[in-house]
Amino acid sequence: MGFSVMFMRLECDTLIDPDREGIATFLRERGLEVAPSADGTHHLTGPDGLLEFDGRWTDLHLSPLDTEGRITGGIWHATLSDEECRFVHDLCVAGKMLVVNPQGRPSYVVPGGNHRPEQIPDDGEGEVAWVDGPDELRSALCGQFASFVRFRDQVVSGVDSGTVRRPNAVPPGV
Repeated sequence: MGFSVMFMRLECDTLIDPDREGIATFLRERGLEVAPSADGTHHLTGPDGLLEFDGRWTDLHLSPLDTEGRITGGIWHATLSDEECRFVHDLCVAGKMLVVNPQGRPSYVVPGGNHRPEQIPDDGEGEVAWVDGPDELRSALCGQFASFVRFRDQVVSGVDSGTVRRPNAVPPGV
């Protein structure tokens, strides 16, 4: 179970290619490259191994830059730490990608004004956050992240199993 975000470039409802050269320059400046993983995705690696934020490995993934298809990426288990938000913001600005928030509200986060309003799909909610830095990115996503953490903690602790109990109901097996 994880709080996830995706990175991509959109033209309304159509996935378009991001700025490959911008992404390549961003990765090269940080000594990173896209490398295949055992799970079939592609993670970022550098001289010290897999990419880490705050001393912990990240499952940030990115399509190989030499792929014929569209380049996309994401993080399956985002932490929204300072280091992670700075990296995601700067990667998206370099590649002219926006952040898709599957948890919703906002559904889309646009770093550095790299999409125009008419390029954003209409999700029926009109939920788009325009951010100018990593702190604003985190702030835009944090409300849903806090809700996710509360939900995760409930599930893990077993406080709310989703079972509705009627008053005076006899538990099974009694």
